[in-house]
Amino acid sequence: QMINVEQLKFPSGLAAATTLRSLYAAGMEAAKKARSLGIAAITGGLIAFAHDNTFFWYPRIIKIPGMIGGQKLISWTISWDMSLILIAAGAIIGIRVAWSLLVGGLFNYAFLAPLMAEKGVIKELGYRGIVSWSLWGGTAIMLSSGLLTFAFQWRTIGRAFSGITKIFQAAGSGVKDVRLAAMEEIEVPGRWFVSGMMLGTIGVVMVQVVSFSIHWWMGIVSVIMSFFLAVVACRATGETDITPIGAMGKITQLFYGVVEPANITTNLMTASVTAGTASSAADLLTDLKSGYLLGANPRKQFIAQFLGIFAGALIIVPAFYVVVPTPNVLGGTEFPAPAAQVWKGVAELLVHGLSSLDVTERWALACGGLVGILIPTLERLLPGRFRPFLPSAMGLGLAFVIPFYNTLSMFVGALLAWILFRENRDVAERYTIPVASGVIAGESLMGVFIAILGASGIMG
Repeated sequence: QMINVEQLKFPSGLAAATTLRSLYAAGMEAAKKARSLGIAAITGGLIAFAHDNTFFWYPRIIKIPGMIGGQKLISWTISWDMSLILIAAGAIIGIRVAWSLLVGGLFNYAFLAPLMAEKGVIKELGYRGIVSWSLWGGTAIMLSSGLLTFAFQWRTIGRAFSGITKIFQAAGSGVKDVRLAAMEEIEVPGRWFVSGMMLGTIGVVMVQVVSFSIHWWMGIVSVIMSFFLAVVACRATGETDITPIGAMGKITQLFYGVVEPANITTNLMTASVTAGTASSAADLLTDLKSGYLLGANPRKQFIAQFLGIFAGALIIVPAFYVVVPTPNVLGGTEFPAPAAQVWKGVAELLVHGLSSLDVTERWALACGGLVGILIPTLERLLPGRFRPFLPSAMGLGLAFVIPFYNTLSMFVGALLAWILFRENRDVAERYTIPVASGVIAGESLMGVFIAILGASGIMG
């Protein structure tokens, strides 16, 4: 639905496809794109080395002069990030989502947060203190808009499930539908989905019951919730390239804070199921987007991804322990793990149930939910020419759960790409994606490389 029908961008998937196309294409045009991608990758890598190394000083965050509510702007996360990676992502996501992020970020960090701090609701300034309050409204916007948009596609959903039914009916009768048989050659068969979900659900529930003493029915509910929240996470990734894993986990935490308020383990581990599902689903769709753009066979991609589970585990687990040798590394200055800190705080908060939420947080949930319903409804009712003037619900909600300097970087990147497109469309179409892709690849790889060197003691 999100890739074939709605054609969501999935910027990282688009970047990966562009990178592969540039590397393997022939001709002068392809060579120019590959050269621009390579130069951008080197630039991104040098910038990452400059702000992450321990050999010489280079600021990661630049303070913006000014004050709000008697506090410096940096206290409200209003500053400039020297990293280029989110500027590059902004160039891919488009101006509508980017200006929605900016509007949401300004409303949250320049108005709501100072107001709540003045009233004593927000007791700690900085990203961690502010987002512990603002995440409720942002999450409500993303959740309600994502699910409503999904519900608007009820005909497509119905056809999807009827297709699964037809597959099993044909299998039972011994008669094979020719069209379905052809589709099975390139798409993942419906019976794989059903059997995979059954086995996966049993496995996930068993882990929860055996390892964390969670009631079996609560484990089943966590899997059911994961499906709907993964839909929201995938849509956010498709539109903005940011997967709101923490925000999705909060919804699960809120639910289990009501049904079993005294059990922090249940609260955290069921949220881990939801967040893990949302993250994996968004990552897999990003990969499938790359394959879609390159003409790959989605069924073979699925098999490769399945085998990647085992190969990935053999590599990622040791790599994680190299970067994070002991748990006390997390939560410090090097790896602040803000999402984990917020999860912990929410779990402790919900020990006393929903009533322990501040009245302003409950209002934020209600107002965010209404905004998330209003925007997709207007998108559906208003003529198409008005759509560019409506904010993106995902962009608006996401602005409440990421720092403002991230929002600002993405807006700047989108604005630069938009200006270039208006001034020289040919150049914009030729180089925006390769350059942005190169920056994302170069800075990301250098960041991981520096982290491994730091963990091994070579740097730092």
